[in-house]
Amino acid sequence: MYTSVVGMRTAAITNRLFLHQRHNGTFRVVTTFESMTSTVKRPRCIMSTTICSQQRCFSDIAAGAGTTSGTGTGTKTPLDDSLVSNYKSIPTALEVARVGGVWALTSAKRDKLGELKAALTEGQETLDDVATEEELLDLYFADGLNLIAKVTDTASDTKNTEFYQIHDNGTILNEFSTWLDNQLDPSLPDTVSKSVLESKLEVASAKIDNLLERLPTDQCLVSVRDYLDPAVVDREDKQNNISSNLDSNDTFNMDATSFQDAVSHFRLLLAKSAINQVLKSWKTLTTVSDADLDRAAVEGIALKSDLDTLSLSKVFAFVQKNISGNCSDRLTAAWNLLDRDGDGSLDQEEMNEVVHLCVRIEQEASQALFKEALDIFPVRAPLSAIESDDKPSAPQGWRQRRIEKIAKKNLVQMFQQSCKKHFEVEVEINHRLRCIYSWANKADQDNKMKSVLVDDHGWSGRKRYVELSPKISESEFREVQEIHFTHLNRIGSETITSFRENLWVLQGKGRERKELLRNSALFLSAVSLIDFVILML
Repeated sequence: MYTSVVGMRTAAITNRLFLHQRHNGTFRVVTTFESMTSTVKRPRCIMSTTICSQQRCFSDIAAGAGTTSGTGTGTKTPLDDSLVSNYKSIPTALEVARVGGVWALTSAKRDKLGELKAALTEGQETLDDVATEEELLDLYFADGLNLIAKVTDTASDTKNTEFYQIHDNGTILNEFSTWLDNQLDPSLPDTVSKSVLESKLEVASAKIDNLLERLPTDQCLVSVRDYLDPAVVDREDKQNNISSNLDSNDTFNMDATSFQDAVSHFRLLLAKSAINQVLKSWKTLTTVSDADLDRAAVEGIALKSDLDTLSLSKVFAFVQKNISGNCSDRLTAAWNLLDRDGDGSLDQEEMNEVVHLCVRIEQEASQALFKEALDIFPVRAPLSAIESDDKPSAPQGWRQRRIEKIAKKNLVQMFQQSCKKHFEVEVEINHRLRCIYSWANKADQDNKMKSVLVDDHGWSGRKRYVELSPKISESEFREVQEIHFTHLNRIGSETITSFRENLWVLQGKGRERKELLRNSALFLSAVSLIDFVILML
């Protein structure tokens, strides 16, 4: 497999097929709607009467000034007739990008990438063309992890029903899925206490550890740098009208056993991460929101703020979606897990927790996969090492071991920073969720704030007014999310693509430092030579 993959890499580099100009698609992480260079040069707002009025409207809605204030110019239609009375037009992605002021369309990283791309010379089509062999290994490493995450994000590995019969790793996933279904006893209550849930999930986590041993990392992740999405090469080939030298034997086969083992390994890590996050989020999952408490008080229902039990079937269904589903399926399962009353709608805080829960699971599993793949192959091995069928030996000398250790430490820290900052800072997840809630056409309470009088059960016996915000259903959430927050459909590849762009920035700054030192040395040498000539005269 190494020979064919290296031939594909060599031919691809020769033909300059690696034109990594990311757009809003499978591998795009930046939230802009244009290429990097056009984003840097394009003004944020066109100063006209119409646009200015729209900008004020978008800003008011985005800030959460009210669910009924403002009008938009979107063209979407309501989901059903019940929304017509208070239907608001949802702004399109193009309108938000044109007006600006909603979320940032540029950042320091994007500006830096634009500068590095502008500095490319003739014949250099991408930043990969100016990378050294060691830097290419890091970029190829990110490409391999990205492809694994992409497959799990879209569930392209489990869509085919024959998958479980053809691949041994499919049998492993099917074995765990069947085992998990058998853990539900219909004769017992579905709601369980914290201690019971912990014991059951600990058994499930131990089961996952046993299955992970049947997919050892030294077999499925050793060739992670060889994994390259063939669709990327084909798409860039068509976009640039370049004739490819790739033979059919040089095209990476995504049905290869090692790659499918890597995907299944990552799915097991996702399931284990889901179990860990559920246990850590017990208080959040069992705490009733203040709005639900007020609604229950109005209806005369006594409701405790903290529940003692959780639905076991919903927890297992959430774990199942991490084994076989895509990002959308996982979000739906998490939505059902937070939906305690079963009406299909959540408060804004619960909606936010659903999204953050899915992101935390993906990031925890991605970091575990990153460390495992990093330890299985020397980071600073020569690029020619991927041509050999034998795994390169670990560095022997103390200096080589130190360089290897520092390189791994830096890569791990950089990936952790990418996981921490990408959604929080670059994507602005909290602000996007506020906009989704404000722009959604919520049927609950006719999409209006509702003032209710609640009895205070304290010693004073007073009553108080509270403002109840409308709840949002998953379909209403999806209506806006599919326009303005498509990152949730590719959480894993979003984070890894951000890490790859950080590698580009780091490598570019390193080249700039070397060029600065070289120019400084040349300048000092020239000045010294001139002084010497003057003194000799």
